[in-house]
Amino acid sequence: MTRRTDTSTRISTLLERLDAIHPLLQAEAADSERLRRPTPAVQDALRDSGIFTLMVPAALGGMEASPVEMLQVMERLSHADASLGWLVRAVASETATAAVRLGEEAVAELFSDGSCPLVGGQSTSFTGRAVRDEEAGGYRVNGVWQFAPGVSMATHLNLAVTVDGTEERLVCLVPRASVRITDNWEMLGLRATASLDYRAEDVFVEDRFVFGIGPVHARPARSMEGLSPALLAGLHQAAWSQGVGRRMLDELRDLTRRRDPAEGSPVTSDEFFGEFARHFSHVRGTMALLRETWETNEAVLATGAQLSDEQETMSRLACSLATRTALEISQLVHRFAGAQVMRDGALQRFFRDSHAGSQHRGSSHIVTQKCGRMLSGTLPAGAHWGFFDLVVPGTAA
Repeated sequence: MTRRTDTSTRISTLLERLDAIHPLLQAEAADSERLRRPTPAVQDALRDSGIFTLMVPAALGGMEASPVEMLQVMERLSHADASLGWLVRAVASETATAAVRLGEEAVAELFSDGSCPLVGGQSTSFTGRAVRDEEAGGYRVNGVWQFAPGVSMATHLNLAVTVDGTEERLVCLVPRASVRITDNWEMLGLRATASLDYRAEDVFVEDRFVFGIGPVHARPARSMEGLSPALLAGLHQAAWSQGVGRRMLDELRDLTRRRDPAEGSPVTSDEFFGEFARHFSHVRGTMALLRETWETNEAVLATGAQLSDEQETMSRLACSLATRTALEISQLVHRFAGAQVMRDGALQRFFRDSHAGSQHRGSSHIVTQKCGRMLSGTLPAGAHWGFFDLVVPGTAA
């Protein structure tokens, strides 16, 4: 069996496992919200499914999924539970980041004998400071990081820092017990993600658990090769939005089937059916755009080339459109579902989660505006994407 066939088989098996645990995820959803983190049964089911190794290199026992496969998997999980989709996408990404960027010694320790750490935290938010300790061979780190999904499940946390004196940006990996966690997750939506803040106070990190953010020393992994952290985050955001939007439409459809048209219910009116069809087509159309965009991206990256400005723009635009589609579906829910969206249950939960998830900076309406500027061809030569912003020559930073 070839490496590619083996990976495809693993992805198919993972999708089957997600379908198998779907009843459990539904049964535990209310308790996960109450606890503000997945219940122990859900945590065990997610670990056993292998989904946290989705992007880890195959050489380390991971699935090494392609971007299109990641889109499929994360859409499926987010359709089952929006909070779990949000949590898993974050932990799977941070775990893969550690797997491909840490040195050989650290990787051998963390991924030995088929084991796999669960890494949470922030590898792109450089709010920490580090001081070099040459004698000890490492860095002393202080800082505060916010909004880290999956802290409750993580075994390790990433600390993104700027080094005093050099202003170099690095990421330090530490055991979760090394930091102080603030249990401050009291949000409207995505409650079961436990996206907590955490603080490092003079934490020493050995050199072997420190890595740079550049691609120079990264191991090959189809999930991450040639992709910036912003594009990878956008892919996950789009997959999440698609799953959430599709689930809200499914809940509306089920509500319609339970209502008697003779009662004059808003969800059985001709106006509702027209809007339902329009939004249904938007979900399907956005998924088609995402698949086309990322299949093109995969083909380019497979040759060792970098994405063109237009390809990167289309990747960001597709993400932004997916988020907008989910938000518009939530407005459909609010308009037609009446008291049902106000009651506890899946429809209300997904309604709240759709709004909480839309706050992600990488998929805001401002991104769509910037995509329009790039696609219009009106920007000066040399204009390109930074992390989430456009870098335009001659424009003040």
